[in-house]
Amino acid sequence: MEQNSWGWSERLSLSYEPMDDTHKEFVELCAALSEDNPATFLARLDALIVHSIAHFEQENQWMAETAFPPAGCHRQEHEAVLEVMQEVRRRVELGEADLATRLAEELPLWFEHHVDTMDNMLARFMASNPEKLADATVNAVQTQPA
Repeated sequence: MEQNSWGWSERLSLSYEPMDDTHKEFVELCAALSEDNPATFLARLDALIVHSIAHFEQENQWMAETAFPPAGCHRQEHEAVLEVMQEVRRRVELGEADLATRLAEELPLWFEHHVDTMDNMLARFMASNPEKLADATVNAVQTQPA
């Protein structure tokens, strides 16, 4: 597996700090999938899956709190990408190592598109409806120990 130079950039910023902070962590964990160490791939993927479950649940909560109109579509995309990560994990564990490389290549492309479209709309909607949100800074995803 080739080392990937993909990482956080202002291009991914949505100017909504709780979401950007969560996205920075996702990018870091996702970029780590491309490390050239097959022996630790599953551990790195597990960390991304744990983060993604909390990350997606936080966004789902924001969508519910604000009655975000396209919430169903956004939620379905979260479920689909999480299902792909879990299926790749299962199949890599069974010996299909080539899927590790493929996921490391494809997931950043998916994420950039997801941020540009669905998350961008959600961030804008939340910014225009702040009264509907619970304290977003308290609810922000925190998957790393303090």
